[in-house]
Amino acid sequence: MIGICAARCWTLDAATSSGQSRALLVLALGLSAGPLWAEADGLATPALLPASSTTAAVPAESSALPASTAQPATLAKATLPKPKQLEGIQVTATLRPEAAIEVSAPVTVIGPERLQNQGLTAIEALRGQPGAFVQQTTPGQSAVFVRGAKGSEVLHLVDGFRLNNAIFRNAPNQYFSLVDGQMLDRIEIVRGSSGMIYGSDAMGGVVQMISRDPLDLDPHSHSQTLRVRADTGEDLLLGHYAGAIRSEDFAAQIALTSIDTDGRRIGSGQQLPASNFSSQAVSARIGYDAGSGGRLALNFQQLRQPRTPRHDELVPGFGQAQSAAEVALFEPQDRQFVQLTHAAQVSWLGFDHLDWQLGSQNITDDRRTRNRGSVSEARERNQDRLNGASVKLSRIDHGAHALVVGAEVYHDRVHSARTNTNINTGIESVAGPRFPNAATEQNISLFALDDWRINQRFDLVLSGRYSTFDIHLPAAGSTPLVKLSPDAFSGHFGLSYALNDQTRLVTNIGRGFRAPNIFDLGQFGDRPGNRFATPNPNLAAERVVDVDLGIKHQGDRFTGELFVFQNHFTDKIVTALTGEVTAGGRLLVQNRNAASAKSYGIEAGASYRFSDSLESRAALNYTRGTERLDGVSGNGDRVPPLTVDLALDWHASPALTWSFEAFSADRQNRLSARDRTDPRINPDGTPGYTRFDIAGRYAVNEQIDLLARIDNIADHNFREHGSGINAIGRNFALGLDLRF
Repeated sequence: MIGICAARCWTLDAATSSGQSRALLVLALGLSAGPLWAEADGLATPALLPASSTTAAVPAESSALPASTAQPATLAKATLPKPKQLEGIQVTATLRPEAAIEVSAPVTVIGPERLQNQGLTAIEALRGQPGAFVQQTTPGQSAVFVRGAKGSEVLHLVDGFRLNNAIFRNAPNQYFSLVDGQMLDRIEIVRGSSGMIYGSDAMGGVVQMISRDPLDLDPHSHSQTLRVRADTGEDLLLGHYAGAIRSEDFAAQIALTSIDTDGRRIGSGQQLPASNFSSQAVSARIGYDAGSGGRLALNFQQLRQPRTPRHDELVPGFGQAQSAAEVALFEPQDRQFVQLTHAAQVSWLGFDHLDWQLGSQNITDDRRTRNRGSVSEARERNQDRLNGASVKLSRIDHGAHALVVGAEVYHDRVHSARTNTNINTGIESVAGPRFPNAATEQNISLFALDDWRINQRFDLVLSGRYSTFDIHLPAAGSTPLVKLSPDAFSGHFGLSYALNDQTRLVTNIGRGFRAPNIFDLGQFGDRPGNRFATPNPNLAAERVVDVDLGIKHQGDRFTGELFVFQNHFTDKIVTALTGEVTAGGRLLVQNRNAASAKSYGIEAGASYRFSDSLESRAALNYTRGTERLDGVSGNGDRVPPLTVDLALDWHASPALTWSFEAFSADRQNRLSARDRTDPRINPDGTPGYTRFDIAGRYAVNEQIDLLARIDNIADHNFREHGSGINAIGRNFALGLDLRF
């Protein structure tokens, strides 16, 4: 289970960005609303792709809307493919394949073209998607917000296995970037309560990354791809090779990716210090199709960033005369993943399909840091080993009723050590680690999902999961022994009503939770934003109730969605200021169950086909949030701004495709108290901005594609809200795809 397209943007000047971006936002709404309402009585949602390697492959052109800048798989075609009528299938929201139009859940799908066109990390492809907002702390590392939730409040999966582990922060973190986007087939985002069937962490939603499967090749065939990308904005050079072969029953593939940058140039051409990084990735997969015995697959993935600087720690932020640190490096970051999966038709206990998996993930999070003015340099060795297994049984009764039941178990073990070295004398000393060494966390869950097509109009989904945890933090120094055994129930109710064959009204209600992990309970040491964290062994689980209402439509010309949602968090774990300051001048903070929060908003996405060679796409995200902390109400933490994304795809000839895109974000000055003390965020608010992009792709023949793009044509200097670094300035990029 579970290339390069050109263009980022032509942006407006900072002095007038707020007013002009508001004007473009209004214009964008008008442009997107006109054809939508002319075709139907509401906005709607896209078709969904398969989210399981055990299901049949779906062509890239059936990618769900509005995966902005997604391109047809074969760009040599002069016409755009017609929308698939109920052929898009998803499994993430319902744990089994089901036609998208019949699913109540809001799902965004990003296809392989957009993923391959992103030169850096997979997460860059999520920018501008319905329900998603991308934040970047430092080059090579980014995080996605889903309905305002971030970090461990969003569950991340890779081929159905948890990326979230026991040291996942409840804040933007770097781990998403340890998955190679060049080897992915697609990403699915399940927004809101529908993801709560996945248990802990799936509070804002679920982000599922799905890799390519060589068994999707035709028997007795092979494929090879060589991809090269280069740009001026990061001085980027990317190389990627993928080769796959299949016999009648066996298939194998290997993929290699290398990325190297020399530093980021922002608006006006300034090259930022401490903004270079490199990464190397390898993945391999072996599959065996045993016919009636099912499909068996062995999957391996590794990505390593050997030395990535923490830009926001190494340059002065807002309100700072100098940087917080003289040395701040991830050295290295590394993820290794091995997985064995099996899917087969069975006849057991009334069930007709079996899926199981075994997996192991090892994440290395080593760091080297030295605060400004200090002679003591810290070297950290942090590692999390996550082992997991899951089994799922399912049945379908005459296409009208489906039942899925299953169980899973995950076990984390954390190793953490820190040594301090006096840079003048070379004397080393042992210091307290970032996390409690030898801490463990175990999670056992049972789940069930019942999908009942009541009649031709109504479809009902009921799901529930019971999860129990065993968390053990050994005593160390002043930190006492901690043993916690929380348990929780999460569930989801989804209802879909067909107005006609193309349009459905949908609603979802869910209850979710997030159990405190080892990071929450025991993290200790320097934190971004000139802070220093102390552990809190008395945390409890945080909970959320999520409600949304939407309309989906998929027709011959118009496809779209419109959702309104509200989340209510209780016992929310927040990083709170203690009022104290360390000797080095950092603000002392601690995680506490001290807040309740509400977020609400609107998500919309649409596509309109003007002709066989011209199509427009649009997406809108509007999020607001409030938080109550220590009896005081205020704005929510790091709430994304209003954003609009508009795009136009034009097949100018059988070989040439052009893409034009405009992305606009409104001013965000609704800041929380924590936002105002964060040196990454302007205390007066983050200015709005608008970018215009252009991209071209030319198919020389069936084997060769040439790509070009210009990013940020106006060379505007801006920062995405909550990010620790300004966005790339004017950027020229070239690419080559060679298939043989």
